[in-house]
Amino acid sequence: MDFIEACLRGVQTVRDRAPINTGNLRYNAVNYEQRDENTFVIYVDYYDAKSKSGIAWYMPYTNEPWVSPKWNGKKNPNEGWWQDAAEKVAQEIADALGGEIL
Repeated sequence: MDFIEACLRGVQTVRDRAPINTGNLRYNAVNYEQRDENTFVIYVDYYDAKSKSGIAWYMPYTNEPWVSPKWNGKKNPNEGWWQDAAEKVAQEIADALGGEIL
């Protein structure tokens, strides 16, 4: 497997781990960019919550702890999904290319 193929599999891993309600975050906002033969970026198009612009402006709220009184102390069931996905993708790419995570 080559680098680009491994990275494209990583995009699918992130999409598979993204929370899904309407599908917007998973299917529209998780994107990637191949910048050169050795650089591949997986990202969520969200901009920021204040401007409420971007494909999934709410993405940080799907990942971070819920601190608003609105949630009555409930834990965000998706908390940390982005970090978990990033770690999984890094390991998958290392395994596919014979590398290791230090």
